[in-house]
Amino acid sequence: MLEVASRTDDASLTALYGNWIKRMALLLRARMPWAELDELLQWGAIGMMEATQRFDPSLGVEFQAFASRRIRGAMIDGLRRDGARRRGEASFEPEDVEVAALESGLAPEDPLAVLQREDNRTLLVAALKTLPQQEYQVLAMHFFNDMNNREIAAVLEISEGYASRIRKRALESLAIYIKTAAKGETVP
Repeated sequence: MLEVASRTDDASLTALYGNWIKRMALLLRARMPWAELDELLQWGAIGMMEATQRFDPSLGVEFQAFASRRIRGAMIDGLRRDGARRRGEASFEPEDVEVAALESGLAPEDPLAVLQREDNRTLLVAALKTLPQQEYQVLAMHFFNDMNNREIAAVLEISEGYASRIRKRALESLAIYIKTAAKGETVP
């Protein structure tokens, strides 16, 4: 289907993948019922056009895998921009209940922030799965068990300096993975 799509213009490609974009929009809307479906579809079409411009088949990644992140990202970006615009237009005096909720920490959390946090968590889990076992162990001991380099070194029977280098290398690998994935590129 990609070969056919690559010979067409962006509008034809969007029409070809229209049901797929709609399915993605409906899934996103299920988590954010206040979102307008028509707007999600428009932002999804924009994301599809961006994906076709940036897609490189020589990297060996399936088009749908590449495009899905771009499309979903375009929808979320659109919601974020639209929310900021609407908040700017709505000048109101908060009610006492709203002020009290904010001060007590009981105010409802921004749905986009929740969605972004879930995406970040999913991305981090995927990145952790790519690490060699020893790097994963060092990070797990450090961040989940609050162990310092000396304690990690004792458990793994390595030097303290080597434990530090392993942790540094693992964090660098995670950073590269996350930056690459955030750009929508193929992750090593």
